[in-house]
Amino acid sequence: MKFDSATHSDYVVASRRVGAVSATFNIGLCAVVVAVLLSLAFQSTALTPQVSSWLLPIAIVALALGVPHGAMDHLTLRRTLTSGQFSVLALVYILIAGLGTAAIIVAPIPAFLVVLAATVWHFGTGDIEASCSLRGTPPQTGLSRVVLALALGSAPVLLPLTSPASAATLTLIEPQLGQLVTPVRILIVRTAVFIVIAVALAILVRRKNYRATFELVALTALGCLASPLLAFAIYFGLWHALRHTARLAQHLYGEVSAQTLGLTFRRGLPSLIGFIVVAGILATRMTSLESAGAWLWFGLAIVWGLTLPHMVFVYAFDRRRS
Repeated sequence: MKFDSATHSDYVVASRRVGAVSATFNIGLCAVVVAVLLSLAFQSTALTPQVSSWLLPIAIVALALGVPHGAMDHLTLRRTLTSGQFSVLALVYILIAGLGTAAIIVAPIPAFLVVLAATVWHFGTGDIEASCSLRGTPPQTGLSRVVLALALGSAPVLLPLTSPASAATLTLIEPQLGQLVTPVRILIVRTAVFIVIAVALAILVRRKNYRATFELVALTALGCLASPLLAFAIYFGLWHALRHTARLAQHLYGEVSAQTLGLTFRRGLPSLIGFIVVAGILATRMTSLESAGAWLWFGLAIVWGLTLPHMVFVYAFDRRRS
């Protein structure tokens, strides 16, 4: 049999692409499982307010790895912008983020609830879109998409937020938010989340999508068992951000590989450097628990404000690709 070097080369390239996509999904899943095991091993779970000194550096690194993906929103556009257009876009972006930040500081409770609802939807639909576009499966539509999005977004967001460990943290950061986390409200929210997750699992099992079923179970375990800070950090940096970066690599270069992932991630490095600088400055200001709470609230308000235009960009990106 004659050896066809061109065919072999194409096969190798295709195998690498499949391997890169699989790695993108498997890294997040493995990180979630490890986060649950570490939380249990160090007894720093959703039931305990304190975060083990061993887990805190892991959470910070995971959060930092997720920062660049939010600074590449201009890459979701259909065409490259001129310098003038980019400047205008940046100003509009900052204006929206500034208004969002101000709203959160002035009216913490309603603004927080709006951002929280938007985040659940953003994370949930992000999971669905990543799965469809990267694996080449048909797009999700109808009521089942809504249920799956709510389940995939609620598990890593609402479950950690309504854990006993989060109540003390919210009160420290902003007392008004601490008033939201009452036993009755926690029971109502968690019951609703578990019902949505159960329905979503039934849908996935009926479709025989066992990989997605296991992922949702893993996210539920993460939200219920892991330390809330570690749970969100791992999900944000190694699950959500990584999958979004892979989608951008596919959009920019037509394929997902170690090289295109690296090239895409590199475009967001300036934001990571800025994050490290700002975090360092804030750390020097946190001389006590009270001051830490005040500065953390200010920092979170800015992050949530920046999240609003990011979610708008990603929503438009999803609509164009659907």
